[in-house]
Amino acid sequence: MTTSPTLRRRARRIPIVALFAIALLGAACTPQQQIAQVFGPKAGEAERVAWCESTMNPAAVSPTNDHGLFQINSGYHRTSFEQVTGQPWHMVYDAFWNSVYAKHLYDQQGWAPWTCRHAV
Repeated sequence: MTTSPTLRRRARRIPIVALFAIALLGAACTPQQQIAQVFGPKAGEAERVAWCESTMNPAAVSPTNDHGLFQINSGYHRTSFEQVTGQPWHMVYDAFWNSVYAKHLYDQQGWAPWTCRHAV
């Protein structure tokens, strides 16, 4: 029995589609999961700060030009965000990269940079 070229092409595409779906599912972590992954034992505190800052909204933008989950200010932190994370500025809206940069700030200054530091 021979298979048509179309059927063979479809059969080859299935694994690629499956891998793409798996990658998307893996990327669908909640902001809380991303914070836990980055902050480890300090995740509870970090979640309270992020909730107070952005209500856990990775796409949040404030009138004072603060962006993402931890409300990173573009005027002060844009260049540093890109250097620390190795990501372009628009990734500040990704919960993982926003958390990575927030952890960097936390490691340097504790919760002092955040208006919602009292939430911990």
